[in-house]
Amino acid sequence: MTTVDDLKAMLQDPMWRLTSGCLYKIMIKGDDGEDDLAVPFIPNASQIKLLENMHHRNIILKARQLGFTTLIAIYFLDCVLFRDNVRASIVAQTEGVAKTIFRDKVQFAYNNLPITLRQSMQLAKDSQTELLFSHNNSAISVTTSARGGTLQYLHVSEFGKICAKFPDRANEVITGSIPSVTNNGMIFIESTAEGQEGAFYDMCRLSMQKAQSGNTLTH
Repeated sequence: MTTVDDLKAMLQDPMWRLTSGCLYKIMIKGDDGEDDLAVPFIPNASQIKLLENMHHRNIILKARQLGFTTLIAIYFLDCVLFRDNVRASIVAQTEGVAKTIFRDKVQFAYNNLPITLRQSMQLAKDSQTELLFSHNNSAISVTTSARGGTLQYLHVSEFGKICAKFPDRANEVITGSIPSVTNNGMIFIESTAEGQEGAFYDMCRLSMQKAQSGNTLTH
């Protein structure tokens, strides 16, 4: 039997919050003709590997359908729910994609928290791009640009596509969004491969060279 004290102790453990399936829910597509379904978020093997090997700066060259955007959205939401004065932002390649990530991943997970937890973590602001929490002054946003302000967490989704289709926006990510993250903050830049040129390609090559150097990677 789980006691109140047991539950309080478990809530202090980020890995339990993210992997137990007890706090967060995600939306998955139903079978043909059926509505989308809300299911507990339980990370798959690839997601667990990322959780266990996070650094302050993370480059993810991914295959499709591994769920890294979902994982990072849940991870960022967890950080802003349970830490004070935190700013987290997800940068997407288009406004439409940004709205979808915000609605179907961030907002959906918050709205489907256990009711007692959600009641203790109420919103001071709920827009189409940002959740700001009244209990700790932390916020998470999804946008096409994160220039300005100071961030502790940044996720640039499908950066390879941004580099290929929107070079000016890619430059803004490099010159504005990335420098906005504190030195001890966390950056996740992920994408599928988009050719053998551009900023994301260069980041991947440098990352692989460091990984293959034999030196211990710092956090």
